Amino acid sequence: MQLALLGIPGTGVKTLFSAITGLAEPAGAYTGAPGQARVAVVKVPDERLLLLSSVYRPKKTTPATVELVEFPGLFGGPAVDARVVAKARESDALVIVLRTFESQVAPHLLGAVDPKRDLARIDSEMALADLAILEARLDRLEKNLKRNRTDEDLAEKDILLRCRAELEAGRSVRDARLSDAERRAIRSFRFLTEKPAILMMNIGENQIGQEEALMTSFKGKYEVQAICGSLESELARLGEAERADFMKDFGVQELAAPVVLHAAYRILEVVTFFTYGEDECRAWNVRRGDTVVEAAGRIHTDLAKGFIRAEVVSFEDFRQYGDMKGVKAAGKFRLEGRDHLVQEGDIIIIRHSN
Repeated sequence: MQLALLGIPGTGVKTLFSAITGLAEPAGAYTGAPGQARVAVVKVPDERLLLLSSVYRPKKTTPATVELVEFPGLFGGPAVDARVVAKARESDALVIVLRTFESQVAPHLLGAVDPKRDLARIDSEMALADLAILEARLDRLEKNLKRNRTDEDLAEKDILLRCRAELEAGRSVRDARLSDAERRAIRSFRFLTEKPAILMMNIGENQIGQEEALMTSFKGKYEVQAICGSLESELARLGEAERADFMKDFGVQELAAPVVLHAAYRILEVVTFFTYGEDECRAWNVRRGDTVVEAAGRIHTDLAKGFIRAEVVSFEDFRQYGDMKGVKAAGKFRLEGRDHLVQEGDIIIIRHSN
């Protein structure tokens, strides 16, 4: 799973990237080569994995991970680099940073601080980027239809025209009334305005405690969260004990990383399952609606090919009864076939043929 972190220059994208990843914030403006950006693999904190590991004491404990890619100033600046936009299209979801804090030291690029205006500008530039892709494809389809009129090309043209109408009306591909099959048909275009998005309000230290009021007007269309980037970047550099005291003093309930990652799980409908053993306890991600065979394929393709059955225990049953012996004694241990849909917190062992 890959998340693209983006925003208008000066809104705190680099600061939030550092807060979420724990990496030092680079000095100065973004100077990456065209089409490149800072990338970090972030471990997803999960107390369930820690409990599982404390029971089995494996040689290795491996959390699930998410790839975070930083695109500071991708939109809202003086120019939009199509090569960098193409890189952003590879992401599964967007984290759009909106600045709410005032600063005389670092004034907002567009003048007054106005997160609604900033979001409208980002939405507009993403729509223009999608229209460029869409128009190019429609031109090719028109040429194809003149040479050889096929049902597939006609169907694709109809879908793209409906998407274009939404974009030209100031909406998004996400708003187009398309069936699941029609959305699959245009998935390869990876339209930015179709991607799930989190709005990340970058608040000032003097706004801590006012998060709900700041987020209210954006809720409904997006998943909205609020983080004080300057404070979070400091917290990321502290030791655990000192960090806990600091968070208590400022009234911060949760660090940036779990806030962003758990929000991404919600909008992408990601489900976590676990495997365990003496060698390794590990958390894995699949999409809601994936079968246990697809989960087996995430672990190793050979497990999916040779799948026989899955031994499944819900994590809550494991927590209640303490270990697998207790779970089995309580009759909560299940054998599931290939059509079993993975549920949040399933602990799974795959039985397979060699």
